[in-house]
Amino acid sequence: MSHTPRVTTVAELDALVGEFVVAEKPEIYWEDSHGTFQFDTEEAARKAIHDPYYQNFLPDVDWSGTIVRQVRSYRPYIADPVAFWKMITAASEQYGALRLSRERGEWCAVFDKGTETRALSAQIAVCLAALAAKGIFPDVDHSRLERQLGLILGEPEPVQS
Repeated sequence: MSHTPRVTTVAELDALVGEFVVAEKPEIYWEDSHGTFQFDTEEAARKAIHDPYYQNFLPDVDWSGTIVRQVRSYRPYIADPVAFWKMITAASEQYGALRLSRERGEWCAVFDKGTETRALSAQIAVCLAALAAKGIFPDVDHSRLERQLGLILGEPEPVQS
């Protein structure tokens, strides 16, 4: 990887792990910029957004500015325990044993052939450790990631005083 990837969402971290650690083949689909509909091909998406019948599903939308984009979807490695353990197994086979500990409120994770990483959640620390073992060191917005993971897992947000 020639540049430092920026990670601000759980899905972005899942994608890096899926692509570079697990070598998962993503689910690929196309969607309109309104994020309402998904299509198997770009051609089908473009045809649909120009179809007056299709446009009736969202009558208040200006379809002339609609963009069609490709989406590459990976398993939810951070939020799904089964996918998470699959990733740990794949990373351990490639980079050696995982060591995980908790120090001063942070989780510390490292594979034998990697660099130690830290995060407030074990899942994020382990995913970052697997990427570090691969030589990938993303620029991570930890507060956004941790907040998003908490919402995914159904944890209440801390009360601001």
